[in-house]
Amino acid sequence: MNYGDDYVYKCPKCNNLLKNHSLLSGNTFGSTLYSDGKTIAPMLPKFPNLTKCIKCDTILWLSEMEVLGFCNAWDENLDKEWNNAEYVDFLDISDLVRFLELDTVQNNREKELIVRQEIWWTFNDRVRAGKKIFAKETDELLWKQNCQRFLELLDTTDINERVMAAELYRNLGEFDKCMEILSTLGNEFDWIVEKFKIECEKHNTLLIIL
Repeated sequence: MNYGDDYVYKCPKCNNLLKNHSLLSGNTFGSTLYSDGKTIAPMLPKFPNLTKCIKCDTILWLSEMEVLGFCNAWDENLDKEWNNAEYVDFLDISDLVRFLELDTVQNNREKELIVRQEIWWTFNDRVRAGKKIFAKETDELLWKQNCQRFLELLDTTDINERVMAAELYRNLGEFDKCMEILSTLGNEFDWIVEKFKIECEKHNTLLIIL
């Protein structure tokens, strides 16, 4: 794995400079695929796209922002201000929920899908880390509402979104609906169907490794 130059951005609200990593190369050796479709690959890390300004807390979608420039720590002529810029981070659940309130996300299926998937994955990240999925009383209702809305947005004519729908139904404890969807998959998905079937029979709603 080799890092590339850092991307430099400027917050549109407060003009604070922000940086994000990039990769020159990586690989999937030692990666783990989970039932929610997320892959964790130590040699192919993912960097934030949905984030916020560290200074003013403004929610940002980096792929829609202009890149101010590129920098690296070995550049002798690197501007000190760029060098001191803080790296962006992934959002927590409360900030992702704030994302749903943005005008650019509302009434935009593709963007809402991305944000709701990030909320789903961020809840599941707790399970990946060996923690409880719900940290406080209000979490379960928020999680359930997100899963239900996510299901409404999914296009089950798309094979990948159909598998996600099956997993969401399993997470919600609707095991018959999960298996009904899985029964429509081709033979190449038999290995996934078998794993999901075992978990449905155990009435397990939590994330699993595939």
